Amino acid sequence: MQLSNSRSPEAPASTRRRRATAALDPRHTLLISCFDAALPFGRMGLAADGVPCAQVRSPAHLVAPWKDNAESENASLLLSLSMRETHDVVICGHVRCAALEVLLDGERDRQAFRLLSQVPAARATIDLVRHNYVGLHRDALREVTAQENVLTQLDHLLTYPLLAQGGGPRVHAWLYDERDTSLWAYSFEESQFAHQISLR
Repeated sequence: MQLSNSRSPEAPASTRRRRATAALDPRHTLLISCFDAALPFGRMGLAADGVPCAQVRSPAHLVAPWKDNAESENASLLLSLSMRETHDVVICGHVRCAALEVLLDGERDRQAFRLLSQVPAARATIDLVRHNYVGLHRDALREVTAQENVLTQLDHLLTYPLLAQGGGPRVHAWLYDERDTSLWAYSFEESQFAHQISLR
């Protein structure tokens, strides 16, 4: 699978910072993923002795941006980060995502689209894709939407004080493609999903 160079020049500036890559220890890793993603944890290196890493799941792996006065929106993620020592946080999207299908076809799932579009974390992806990828259709649009959503939620994740400051957990952005069971890692240096992760 060839992943396109993400984010057009018109896309908003990112708060992403470069993070060194390293092998992950499932006992110290938090995975943020979609509620309907069937991820092969063992093959991804995210399970130890059959026990997967800590997980936070939501439709389209949405992450509420940090707000000091809205701690309830951030409580689940903050609790997960504080429950045990976390060295790495992985935000992993997937191409065949039911929630993203709703975002791509608001007419088909009008009620679900109305609900999702009221969530700021989802609305950011909707606005970005509609503004920058007008000419794309079908699989190309589905693929770029999955990429952009991972990066949008990554930007939200990096607004959290624990992750925004130096010395905190490393942050990784991955995209899993169920069509060919491939896993791709975002390169902060190359600004695209450039590295395929070998599944065990």
